[in-house]
Amino acid sequence: MKAFYILILLLTILSCNNKQPQIVEPPCIADQVIYFSENEACDSGASVREYEFQKDVVYVFNQGNCGADFANAVVNYDCDTIGYLGGLIGNTEINGKEFFEKAKFVRALFEN
Repeated sequence: MKAFYILILLLTILSCNNKQPQIVEPPCIADQVIYFSENEACDSGASVREYEFQKDVVYVFNQGNCGADFANAVVNYDCDTIGYLGGLIGNTEINGKEFFEKAKFVRALFEN
């Protein structure tokens, strides 16, 4: 019986160490996502997505389907806008690099 309790204790300890780290965006991004979702996002197709790009974390604010010429702001972890994707000219580059060829999708913070 003693061995059973030791086994349970070891399994409990090991399972506690296997928890995934929680990903948390900076407060300024959280505030921007709330504002965006309430004031700027279209009724459908809008999103805020997190990417890894050029060794940094960036966020793409896509307004959605209610405007054909909207540009998607690309904002870095410090909440500075580093460029725009799409728009009238259909821009695909940020910092001189093809964004969607180089960026790695991490997660969606908002979608409708």
